[in-house]
Amino acid sequence: MDDLHKIARAYHTTANEESKLQGKIFFERMDHDGSGGITIQEYLAYMKRKRYTKMANRPFFDYLNKSRTGKLDFMEVMTLFYIIKSGRKICDGCGGLLKGTFFSCTDCFANDDESFNLCSKCFTERKYVHPHKHFLDNYIILESMKVKLEEKEKKIRKMEEKIKQMEENEKKIRKMEEKIKQMEENEKKKGKKVEEKEKKIKKMVDPSKQTGASNAIVLYNPRRSPNVRANVLQAVVAAAIALSNCTIM
Repeated sequence: MDDLHKIARAYHTTANEESKLQGKIFFERMDHDGSGGITIQEYLAYMKRKRYTKMANRPFFDYLNKSRTGKLDFMEVMTLFYIIKSGRKICDGCGGLLKGTFFSCTDCFANDDESFNLCSKCFTERKYVHPHKHFLDNYIILESMKVKLEEKEKKIRKMEEKIKQMEENEKKIRKMEEKIKQMEENEKKKGKKVEEKEKKIKKMVDPSKQTGASNAIVLYNPRRSPNVRANVLQAVVAAAIALSNCTIM
């Protein structure tokens, strides 16, 4: 614990103002009567309220109480604050703070349950009660976590590459759709032009639409009946006589 006290003091001394304020608030919330010292009753009440159940006991209080005064002073509480914030583990066998190598239940760890950890002595001497039997030391667990993390990162990179490829394919599809749309518009324009040409051709070919010489051709068609031709000749003669009687100015 002496080492932890020194580490906690070093962190608090070099911390920024915001971190120091957080430590002060942590102490003041535990110091219910504002006496400047934390009694065992205040300690247990606060730790149980915050659900730090593994540290909510008299042995751990005594473990923190380096001064042996029966009350935790500010720096002793800062040691507790450091233990909580740094995620230090507690032995689920003897209740002591775990240092160095310790053993963790892999089943609880894999299932994201509350971790179950043991010091080397409790693990070796089997001084614990737990339903699972698979334990590994923290260094091996960290290494396995590293491998799993690398595998996840590879999968994420592959997924990102697939997503990128899909986005590129979508861009190509949009371009193709635009081209198809443009082609359809061009086809419509061509269709209109063809229709206009066809209409013009029909007008030129349809006899009912023609005037002038075409009518004359119809009038003088030799296949017409003799009466029609006679009438035409009479009309031509009458027109010639009328012209001969006209006075030319």
